[in-house]
Amino acid sequence: MAGRHLGTDVHERLTAVNGRYVRSLVVGDGASGTRPLVVVLPGLGLPFYTLRTGRALVARGLDCTVLDLPGFGSDRPRSTRPNIHAIGLTAARWLACEAADRPVVVLGHSTGAQAALTTALALGERRRRLSLVMAGPTFTPRQRRLPGLALATPLAYRNDAPHELDPAEIYRGRTGIIAILRGSLRDAPEERITQLPAPVTVTAGVHDAYAPAEWLDRLATSAGSAASVRTSLLGGSHNNLFTHPDEVADLVVLAAHDAEAAD
Repeated sequence: MAGRHLGTDVHERLTAVNGRYVRSLVVGDGASGTRPLVVVLPGLGLPFYTLRTGRALVARGLDCTVLDLPGFGSDRPRSTRPNIHAIGLTAARWLACEAADRPVVVLGHSTGAQAALTTALALGERRRRLSLVMAGPTFTPRQRRLPGLALATPLAYRNDAPHELDPAEIYRGRTGIIAILRGSLRDAPEERITQLPAPVTVTAGVHDAYAPAEWLDRLATSAGSAASVRTSLLGGSHNNLFTHPDEVADLVVLAAHDAEAAD
């Protein structure tokens, strides 16, 4: 099943990680090797909608790579299991292969924010020039049961539209998406974030019912071991990486400064 054309400025790369190939989407030339690199972990493993933010980051002088994890973006064999922790650990191993000596921002959105937290925790004190951005982080405690999730879902996407997603990615990931969702509902990021040493930014669209302001505040307050903590409400609702890429990119630039200063 064919997917949407990614654009001539997006280049596919394959990296061997633990005996499997991880597909990544490099936005722009990606040739710097010295300026900060933003590594994006998309929600539900669906990379297409994140590329607008990737382009906005490149326009601001950063490098950006979107990781196609667990692998719904192509017909290639999947790189890892459809689980936020497997995705996060694979991303940490990818970073060791591809970005060993440069400042890195791990930008995770939605369930990708939970996976990105796993990445940052796995790297721990071993990687100093690192910062984490949890965008639209899922799920609040009341949403971890189906009634709460069902109540929040229509409101979470109030400023979003179906064309933001690639139907081919959804088709390829149809069973894996459900597995990611189920695993995400069992996670408690407010407990795990207490062990995070890296600088962290938590953010969401102002109309994102999955990540209301009080949830962002709880995550920020729980991050007591983090080198620094930033919270920010931006425009849009849950998928504001697609609808408000410039606002998101401006915030990630600040996180990149955090990573550079974390030596």
